[in-house]
Amino acid sequence: MDRLIYKEEKPVVTTKYGKVRGVSYGGVNLFLGIKYADAERFRMPEDPECWEGIKDANNFGYQCMQMRPAGPAAFEQGFGNEVPESEDCQYLNVWASDKPSDGPKPVFVWMHGGGFFSGNAVENRFYEGFNMAKRGDLVFVSLNHRLNLIGHLNLTNLGEEFADAKNLGLFDLVAALKWVHENIAAFGGDPENVTICGHSGGGGKVLAMYQMEAAKDYFQRGIVMSGCLDNGPETNEEDSRYMADCMLEVMGIGRDNKEKIFEVTYADILAAYQKTVKKMAAENRNFGISPVPGNCFRGFPIDVGFEEWSKDKPLLISTTLGEFNFKVNIPDEVKESLTEEKLAGMLKDRFGEGWEELAELFKKAYPSHSLIDLMYLDTDFRRPSYATAVTKAETGCENTYMHLFAYNMPINCRITPWHGADIPYAFANTDKVPVCNEETWGQKMEDILFSVFTSFARTGKPAAEGLPEWLPFTKDHRRTMVIDRQCELKEAYDEDLVKLCKKLCPPLDFHPETN
Repeated sequence: MDRLIYKEEKPVVTTKYGKVRGVSYGGVNLFLGIKYADAERFRMPEDPECWEGIKDANNFGYQCMQMRPAGPAAFEQGFGNEVPESEDCQYLNVWASDKPSDGPKPVFVWMHGGGFFSGNAVENRFYEGFNMAKRGDLVFVSLNHRLNLIGHLNLTNLGEEFADAKNLGLFDLVAALKWVHENIAAFGGDPENVTICGHSGGGGKVLAMYQMEAAKDYFQRGIVMSGCLDNGPETNEEDSRYMADCMLEVMGIGRDNKEKIFEVTYADILAAYQKTVKKMAAENRNFGISPVPGNCFRGFPIDVGFEEWSKDKPLLISTTLGEFNFKVNIPDEVKESLTEEKLAGMLKDRFGEGWEELAELFKKAYPSHSLIDLMYLDTDFRRPSYATAVTKAETGCENTYMHLFAYNMPINCRITPWHGADIPYAFANTDKVPVCNEETWGQKMEDILFSVFTSFARTGKPAAEGLPEWLPFTKDHRRTMVIDRQCELKEAYDEDLVKLCKKLCPPLDFHPETN
């Protein structure tokens, strides 16, 4: 059995702001909890202060304040890895091979999910960058930033000095990418070969960076994993101002005593939001917490198109076949005794009178899958992800790639892959997720997805042994690589299925108070 060896001698790196001392373990140097910016509450991020001597970088930094406590974690699926909370949360982590290289290594920057209101860089065991650094020979970076009411509260009506408060979470991301651009060479990384990648809300953050001119020089390409939505996640100026005004009223804050906004606790702010939500829901207003189009951010590509400064950057977009399949719960015992008649009844209950047409379209799109997999079909992310790829392709740049992970997972009598099920394979972290670490096929799926992500990070073109030639998604050829036991590059194969799903299924409710 191969052992990972801890080295007593610790690596030291000199950054622009001072020296940091990490940990050397198993052939990888880890630098954890590095401060990439400082920021006061509701203020723009600034460069961190320089320091004398050497700072230890051997603990993960604080995550942003969370709106609700973490629940029980599903061990089999690799979830759960909490860290302390603070408004002072601009920290990042670096994993880099300790082996000498002929030249600088590609850099892979991970943006965590959780919408724009929750999560952290290491909240799941499979977010770790160890194997990306060791096996992929990349420099892996993950980061925390301001979220929810700390990162996206539209306080514009409180005064001009608060004009940026509505998108501080995005400005933190830009600050992190700036830090990477200026410092990553000291860790062996290439600042001119940076891929940003995010899942779910993290994918939305990647798309937001494509839209912000301040970020354009800090990355070369992006990967969006299940991160496109067509009913959000952005909110609008009117409702976001109204929400903030209502919260300020609850807290007794106005222009004449605006300094009180710095004195109230986060718990006070959260309580004001929770009270305001009830009022806004009754008035049928949007009470989401997410980027607000305006200062330096016009909106997401699906709404306003890709900006000139980013339309030529390669983009890889992916989804899974099941995504939010937790909305359907069918016990193993029911599946084992399921008749065609019972399945028909279940499909009708879920999709209504159009279920038979949907079933035919599903069988045509996924002929190797059982019809019960239709019960778990993603009805939230494939449609807007496809639309985002179309939007990118319409720029005329033929460097957009799309894939769908369809491999059924060995749990619950083989279930379609859920939201985030592809991450452990892509990061070569199946050893941290029992349900992914199955004999034979677990390793095959890891080899494929790991190669797809690392090849794209190196060259801007995805490839892997066992895949057919991967041609881009273009205006004339809307191609998707379906990754399953049999991998196929398919063209416009599920458009009718996706259209009917939109007609039969309600849109995803993406409010933090209702999810």
